[in-house]
Amino acid sequence: MRRRDMRGRNPLAGTIRVRAEQGDAKAQYHLGSSYAYGEGVPKDHTEAVRWLRKAAEQGYAKAQYGLGFSYFEGEGVPQDYTEAVRWFRKAADQGDAMAQNGLGYMYDHGQGVPQDYAEAVRWCRIAADQGDATAQSFLGFSYFHGKGVPQDYTEAVRWYRKAADQGDTKAQVVLGNMYYYGQGVPQDYVEAVRWYRKATNQGDKTVQAALTIVYFKGQGVPRNYIEATRWFGKVLASCFAKTQGGSLARWMSSIVGILSALLILVVPQRRWGRATWLPLALVSVALAAALAHELLRSGSFSALLARGLGSPYKGFGRVLWLALLAVGSAIFAIGAVMEAVSGSKRGGDQGQPATPVEGTLESHT
Repeated sequence: MRRRDMRGRNPLAGTIRVRAEQGDAKAQYHLGSSYAYGEGVPKDHTEAVRWLRKAAEQGYAKAQYGLGFSYFEGEGVPQDYTEAVRWFRKAADQGDAMAQNGLGYMYDHGQGVPQDYAEAVRWCRIAADQGDATAQSFLGFSYFHGKGVPQDYTEAVRWYRKAADQGDTKAQVVLGNMYYYGQGVPQDYVEAVRWYRKATNQGDKTVQAALTIVYFKGQGVPRNYIEATRWFGKVLASCFAKTQGGSLARWMSSIVGILSALLILVVPQRRWGRATWLPLALVSVALAAALAHELLRSGSFSALLARGLGSPYKGFGRVLWLALLAVGSAIFAIGAVMEAVSGSKRGGDQGQPATPVEGTLESHT
């Protein structure tokens, strides 16, 4: 659920204030939205609620939904789910799709009303039939999991596709997964990758792991270890970015990333074919990424050393950690190069007949 986004579409607050003060409901709604987003006026949720309420009490559906959302979030008023439902219902009864979707959300979560999955589906279906992408995605979710409706993968695909075609990234990811696993549609790796790419092109990062797998296995795309490595790097970068809030989480992100990369070495060598150097290269990249992560979060290496001088134990520990990352990355990189060179030599010898071993039949012929 979301507030209706009016940014960039509101007239200047000064030009509509006069009309709003004269009782024009549409102007009151726009002025309230301006205060909610801080467009043309300082952001002020209390003032936003005041103007939205004036328009809502005149029956303006968009303002009724906006006021309900303020109660839902507790912006400008104390949070009150019951009051949010009351205003959502007023707007939904007038056909406002966002309010209908919001009312469905409240029934789905049991906020302000008793939890009722069937009623949630009923309201979201009304919104979905009007083309609301969020409601369409919710219907897809409901059919996929059998919440409020019988489980039906084919119907789930139908609604997810409607939302995905409108650019809903969550729907695009799930639709890609359904093609990947053959749920509700024939299994089709090419189509799965197509939807994954649509989602990632819009900034979705949840499909980076999926793209790593399809390139590694050659599913829907030609097998490409370099591309798989690139997407794997994005996965690690996303993990690091999500853990910027605490020092412990940042340290754990580095360690988990490294351990995940080391697992690559456990993969049987036959799975890598002739690219036996790739596991070493991947580990080297992971260690280098962890090193870059540590340096970036420290501001600069010189700042890190300065802190180390002020606290010898802590500074020594962190510098030692960085040194281990740097040396480890270099060792694995060198190992990868040496393995690639030796692999190339082995490949050049493949056309020569094997040297007979003394004592075998061939050595006596």
